[in-house]
Amino acid sequence: MKNFIALLLGLFIGSSIAGQEVKEFSLKEAKSFALENNYDIKNAKTDVAIARKRVNETLAIGLPQINGSISNNNYINIPTTLLPDFITPTIFQVNKQYFGLTPVQDPGPTQFFPAQFGTKYNATASISASQLIFSGEYIIGVKAARTFLEKTRIEYLKNELDVEDAVARSYYFVLIAEENQRILKQNLESLRQLADQTRETYKLGFIEETEADQVDILVGRLEAQLLSLQNQTKIAYSSLKHSLGLQLQDSIRLTDDLDSQLKQLEYELLLQDPFDYNENIDFRILIKQKEIAMAQVSRARAAYLPSINAFFSAQTNAMRSDYNFFDKDEPWYPTTVWGFEMNIPIFSSGNRAAKLQQAKLQLKKINEIGNKLKSGLTIQVSTARNDFRNAYLIYKNKVDNLQLAETIYKKTEAKFREGMSSSIDLLQMNNQFLNAESEYINAILTLLDNKLTLEKLLATEGEE
Repeated sequence: MKNFIALLLGLFIGSSIAGQEVKEFSLKEAKSFALENNYDIKNAKTDVAIARKRVNETLAIGLPQINGSISNNNYINIPTTLLPDFITPTIFQVNKQYFGLTPVQDPGPTQFFPAQFGTKYNATASISASQLIFSGEYIIGVKAARTFLEKTRIEYLKNELDVEDAVARSYYFVLIAEENQRILKQNLESLRQLADQTRETYKLGFIEETEADQVDILVGRLEAQLLSLQNQTKIAYSSLKHSLGLQLQDSIRLTDDLDSQLKQLEYELLLQDPFDYNENIDFRILIKQKEIAMAQVSRARAAYLPSINAFFSAQTNAMRSDYNFFDKDEPWYPTTVWGFEMNIPIFSSGNRAAKLQQAKLQLKKINEIGNKLKSGLTIQVSTARNDFRNAYLIYKNKVDNLQLAETIYKKTEAKFREGMSSSIDLLQMNNQFLNAESEYINAILTLLDNKLTLEKLLATEGEE
């Protein structure tokens, strides 16, 4: 029985471990995974599919339209019509001389009598077809729909850039949080050892208790900082999972480290890479918006042109006193017609003119937005280059400061162990080291953030 329970527990634990498969990602792999699974990317793909169907919908307007109908009327009461009473003898009589009808007296008020025409049962089957021959609005509408599809495709590329940027930022934040944890853990481990030694030294009576208490305070403070940092790291992982399109319960491991990412900065290339606003993704979207606005102007003008349609209709009717429409011996009466129809706009009380003016004003507005965007992008790139250059110089400075602060702290710690330095000195040097470490981490975060901002501005289609 015990062996059976152990086997069940082994199977359960094994299935749980298998269910918690750890997914490993380099930064490049994380971006590729997100481009397939991110929620925004999935919606962007759907938007492209919708735009493609919109083109098909617009094209279908100019293709043959065929409709059929079948109707069956069963009169409970056949409609009644009043007819003039032209038979009454007081109105007319036969004139033998002229062999015609001659009025013999003033007929007075017209008399009517009721009459019912038609049959109780009627059926109609018809089919009709129409074909658009010419419509200026249709031609422009198809062009506008295709331009909208192109704009949607470019917006999809923008979504890819946004998702890659979000993944990279989350990835970097996780690496920075883990690096921060690594530095704090090393410092904390060293301080714990020092605290144990200091406590033993106090028990031997070589130092005062306050010296040992000061070191314990340092340990407690670092423990609290590490706990807070561990929570921040969990949040960073959750943000990265969300960007990747994963569930929060999924387990992931990052295979890239912070040092490798810092070595791949391409500092000189980012500063010297030429910028062409025509290749910027936001400007390309605006160009398509402008083309759509121009198409709307052309469409408003085309509303003044006539449109031509061809039509064909075939109909057959049956009238019965008895409900026997399926009797092959009973007749059906066909009617067939075809022809052309031209609709000529003549006067719309200013409606078409107002629509044309609106389209022109909208185009003017987009032109102004384009001029503003050109200037804005140039300024943004210049600012991003300066920010990246400054962030890199500050990062190099903070690396040197951290190394120097660590060296000073280690020397002070060694002196404290030997009784040549006080706990106050140790506390001050530890604070200095922690501040240098915090500034170092913030410098990395700022550097990578500015790098991503500049890369996104310089990105062109086809770049990863």
